[in-house]
Formats: sequence, structure tokens, C-alpha cells
Amino acid sequence: MADLETFVRPLIEPGRVNSLAQTLIKLTAPGVPDFYQGTELWDLSLVDPDNRRPVDYALRRRLLSELDGMTAEEIWRRIDEGLPKLWIIHQTLKLRRSRKLLEPESSYRPLVARGEKSAHVVAFARGERAITVVPRLVLKLGGSWGDSTVELPPGLWHHAFTEEIFNGGELRIANLFKRFPVALLSREDGS
Repeated sequence: MADLETFVRPLIEPGRVNSLAQTLIKLTAPGVPDFYQGTELWDLSLVDPDNRRPVDYALRRRLLSELDGMTAEEIWRRIDEGLPKLWIIHQTLKLRRSRKLLEPESSYRPLVARGEKSAHVVAFARGERAITVVPRLVLKLGGSWGDSTVELPPGLWHHAFTEEIFNGGELRIANLFKRFPVALLSREDGS
């Protein structure tokens, strides 16, 4: 058991970041996002989740109610509870509804990442009003983004998970992921 724990320990955080990246892509890529019931938090099943399993809805309601007013850092500190995944789902669905982002007819186009770690980035725009930026191959990333950047379209961009505002143009990925490991940006200037 000790050998297994030693092997698994360094995989946990990169695995969680990969899960958050997959969740955000699922919610923002073209198509209809689909979730197995109960997978709004970490699901550590060794098989596909089963929609017939009992779900602790009281826990999910309690955690959702606790999200209000929490910062990205507070949410990240509660990673073991699955709060970051629930936060991504909650914020993204709220943005989709309130700002009519990511409508089915929204165009999709990849955004270019540059720099030494650019192969570790997936970035795309939806309808010029929403941008998704997530890491990939997190374990091989080595913890540093170096000089890597992503080119944002012109305008002001609101980070849905940290409340930061970024200007369009070349943006250092390290700055984008400083407070939270994935990013959903929405255009602030109404254009």
C-alpha cells in the first residue's frame, strides 16, 4: 500500500486539473454537455458512472450554497471536496444562461498559443464572446508556463472563475492561470 500511495500521490493534482479542463471543454465546446448524475464532484469510479447510483443531493445543495462569495483561492483550498469542479459547472452554466454565451449557432475557432509550453494549451473562442483556455498534458508541464502566451481577440475579457479582467492581445498564460488552473473568459465591453 505504501508503494502504491507513493506512486499515486504526485498524480492527484495533475489528474484533478485534467478533470477540470475536460469539464470546461465539455461545457463550452460545440454540442450539448452531458453529465452522469452525481458527477458534479470528483467521481473516483474505476468504471463508467452509473446513473442509477444514489446521489447525495443534500451535499451538492449545501456545497452550491457555500459557493456564493467565495474566492477562487478559497474554492481551490477545498479541492478534496470537489468544490472546483462544482464551481466550474455552476459558473459556466450561469454565464451561458445570463449572457446567452455559447449558443448552438456560436462559431468556434481555435486560438493560437505561442512559447515553450504552447503544446500544453487548448484555447478556443465561441462566437467572439466567450473564450476557453485550459491546460493539457499537465503532468509533463512541470509546473511552469515559461514564456507561453495566448492571443486574445480585442476587447476586455472577464475571467468567470477569478473575476479578473484581461485586455485583448498577447496574454501570458502564467498570468491567466495564476489563481485558478482553467479559464473561461467572456467579453466585457458588449461588442
